[in-house]
Amino acid sequence: MTIAASPKEKWLLKKAGDREEFRSVCGFRRNVLTALDETRMSISHLRIHESREHYHKVLEEVYFVLKGEGAIWLDGERLPLSEGDAVVVRPGVRHHSEGEIEVLIICSPPYEDSDVYFDE
Repeated sequence: MTIAASPKEKWLLKKAGDREEFRSVCGFRRNVLTALDETRMSISHLRIHESREHYHKVLEEVYFVLKGEGAIWLDGERLPLSEGDAVVVRPGVRHHSEGEIEVLIICSPPYEDSDVYFDE
């Protein structure tokens, strides 16, 4: 992965294209920033595909729609999404998405697999 950082760690540059895409609970994800980068947030590029309902106890997520149309379900309520939309998902909210959507997901604190919970 291409990483550049200032000598005093005042900034960090990461190249998303250098990261491998993998299957996640929401679809196909490519991490850009993670907890390993010692930031107070994480950023992922995600292609929604067969998203499974889940929730987080700690992290807050922002979904920013890059392209496509679909919907996100938040505690049983369906919200339509299209390019340019942003939605904040707070801790404890059960959510999943549908449709052909590409999003940036910004999480604070940084995303950790250990904070993904299912009701099943």
